[in-house]
Amino acid sequence: MTSKKRRQFWIDPPVQAHMLLTVMVLVTASVLLVSYSMARGLENAFAQSGQLYQPMSWCAMKMRLPMALSMTVSILASALVALLWSHRFAGPLRVLAASIERLKAGDFLGSVRVRDNDALREIVDEFSMMQSILRGRIATDRARAQTTSSKVAEVAEKLGKDHPARRELESIALEIKEICAGYRL
Repeated sequence: MTSKKRRQFWIDPPVQAHMLLTVMVLVTASVLLVSYSMARGLENAFAQSGQLYQPMSWCAMKMRLPMALSMTVSILASALVALLWSHRFAGPLRVLAASIERLKAGDFLGSVRVRDNDALREIVDEFSMMQSILRGRIATDRARAQTTSSKVAEVAEKLGKDHPARRELESIALEIKEICAGYRL
């Protein structure tokens, strides 16, 4: 099942922060390498030409603002992209973790919902299908257990009240009834 909007942006802060930090480090390193190589290239070009119409300090001063702006824009843009990207991964993982906890408790009522454009939508869809199949199997087993319990109770009724196996059959019928009672469908 899909939904349009997730209300909380920081779904799993440690996972998202790790992804954000990784992207930020990579982008920052690449911007710094580009800046360094550009500055070294200019320095070498001026040194080889021997003819400077402008001093190197003037060129460096003129390049400082555009480089600082481009670095700032690229770092902020990469941070935004990383945050959005991590949100697309962390959200479905959090939803799956919550659904697994419910299943461990025997609760098959809830459905798993993520957005159409989340990264792990296919896995969530498979999980939902698995949950639905398990719900159907448990419902079938519950019905079979009820039928079997009723048959055992009928056999116990047919036996006389003083028959030694009657109490045992009645307790077996109760145990069979309780086999699938712990699940919420």
